[in-house]
Amino acid sequence: MDRSPQHLARNVTRLSHLDLPGAGQVMVAGDYAYIGHIPNKQRLGTSILDVRDPKNPRVLAQISLEDPDSHSHKARVAGDIMIVNSERNMTPIGRRAEELPRLRARLRESLRREPSHAELAVEARHQGVRHSHGRGGRAQSLRAGGFRIYDVSDRAKPKLITFQKTGGIGVHRFDMDVDYAYISTEMEGYVGNILVIYDIRNPAKPQEVSRWWMPGQNVAAGEKPSWAGKRHRCITRCASATCCGRGAGTRGCA
Repeated sequence: MDRSPQHLARNVTRLSHLDLPGAGQVMVAGDYAYIGHIPNKQRLGTSILDVRDPKNPRVLAQISLEDPDSHSHKARVAGDIMIVNSERNMTPIGRRAEELPRLRARLRESLRREPSHAELAVEARHQGVRHSHGRGGRAQSLRAGGFRIYDVSDRAKPKLITFQKTGGIGVHRFDMDVDYAYISTEMEGYVGNILVIYDIRNPAKPQEVSRWWMPGQNVAAGEKPSWAGKRHRCITRCASATCCGRGAGTRGCA
């Protein structure tokens, strides 16, 4: 296959290039572009660009991460309010750490002693779970899982209004309008991401107004998932919830 530049695009012309860390989400609103970065060595979370001249985009502001164990790869804007996520980075045991205690207990029962790291690693590989020798099979904690709300009335000087902590490894996808934020996040007592809707009309004090989840996710209420780990979860798309995962199909809610 010919992968020369002239064959990589059809009816598309590149106007410019900026050397920035990879982006998880790029949102263009009016004269500005908002970039959420995937994990990077520079610990860069969000960039705001002036794109009024698309041939000469300019970096107006960049927000760095205080927590080296998290990333902020999603950014959404409504008016002069910007929301960015805070989610734990992928660790050596991935995001399926909740399965390791079960594996450890099963091996302890069969071996009648505590399993070694090597034995747990073999069992984890058989189950498709990644295991960390260095951390003893435990997931690193996340100090700042949730979302941040910024005032971007001056795009060159974004001001943090508040940080809303959620749960688990934090927030993944989300959407927003001028009144509400539709957040896909892990929460205590649930398996995987659920949809949590916040009233952000007072952005300094976001208020949770509702939750939505698939039957089986609310384990704190006695529900039992019919799937392993976090195979199924709820993400957000266009201010609605979508259930994703093997065999989960999709469901929407207004």
